[in-house]
Amino acid sequence: MDEKEFDLESARSFLLHLKKQWFWIVSTTVLGFVICYLISGFVLPKRYTSSVSLYVNNLSGTAESGDVELNNLNASQKLADTCIVILQDDDVLLQVSEKLSKPMSVKALDSVISMNSVNDTEVLQISATTEDPAFSAEICNVMTQVAPSVLERVVKAGSVEVIGEARPAQTPSAPNVQRNAVLGAICGLLLSVGIAFLAFITDNTVKSEEELKQHLDVPVLGEIPSFSSRKGNKHVQKK
Repeated sequence: MDEKEFDLESARSFLLHLKKQWFWIVSTTVLGFVICYLISGFVLPKRYTSSVSLYVNNLSGTAESGDVELNNLNASQKLADTCIVILQDDDVLLQVSEKLSKPMSVKALDSVISMNSVNDTEVLQISATTEDPAFSAEICNVMTQVAPSVLERVVKAGSVEVIGEARPAQTPSAPNVQRNAVLGAICGLLLSVGIAFLAFITDNTVKSEEELKQHLDVPVLGEIPSFSSRKGNKHVQKK
């Protein structure tokens, strides 16, 4: 019971300590928000993402009713994952690089391209992210020029249909200025509260008669009054 009462009293004391430090805590939170906002908005390079989709089809035909058979659809979905592995091969990326207006190394090209099967379907999405929106779109479109012939040659079944065309992005995909600013504010808040908590738990001064009784478990016989004077102040406080 005493330990619980002590914990509650400590919590109240800490909240009171935070209340006294409110200006510093708020200032640190705002500072974190502003710093991350400025860095994200004006320092970090903007990156633009363009995407294009391919339909991977391993069908040699359709059923007599004209409907696509379910087993062929499932095979197409698995084929999409296989196609991702094939298109990430260095030889394929080298072919793409040679067709670009600004050739890149295979390693650099691989770092800006991402591929995934859309919702586990037979649709393969290829995305490119660079600092130039037009170049991002160019990479995607060149991939669609190289991919069909490579996949049909390696897989030896079905066809690959290009869905639409990649276009330059109008707005940057990164950095996310608002998200980074909010994260900066949260970090500033946590940092200030953490420092305040550290100062609170390392403070071993006794601030009241009750604290003295609690720590020493002895009766208090009397109190010595505090005499304080400030430089430049003619009045001396006496108790």
